[in-house]
Amino acid sequence: ETTYREDIHDPAAAAAALAPLAEKVWRHVAAQGIRGRTVTLKAKYADFRIVTRARTLPAWVGSEAEMLAVAQGLLGSVLPDPRGVRLLGVTLSGLEHARGEAPDAGQMELFPG
Repeated sequence: ETTYREDIHDPAAAAAALAPLAEKVWRHVAAQGIRGRTVTLKAKYADFRIVTRARTLPAWVGSEAEMLAVAQGLLGSVLPDPRGVRLLGVTLSGLEHARGEAPDAGQMELFPG
């Protein structure tokens, strides 16, 4: 997520602002070999009210461009708004390693071999 110096009122500017966020998320999940199905958009308005909107896809998100398109689609339920947004965030959840395992949550084995 990113907090902006000036509130964003223009939906096109907000859509463009999502691109570096999606790129950062995608770079992280790709480096970890993780895939996900749920894209979430977070927005904080100028009055500090926070809203989230999410969409779960029937299949794994296949690319950064697809994740960005979903996040931008969710933006229509957040803007335009007279308050403008001061923070935007993008997350990917419903995660699984590309090889079919859940990501390691740091759980230790009870009886290590």
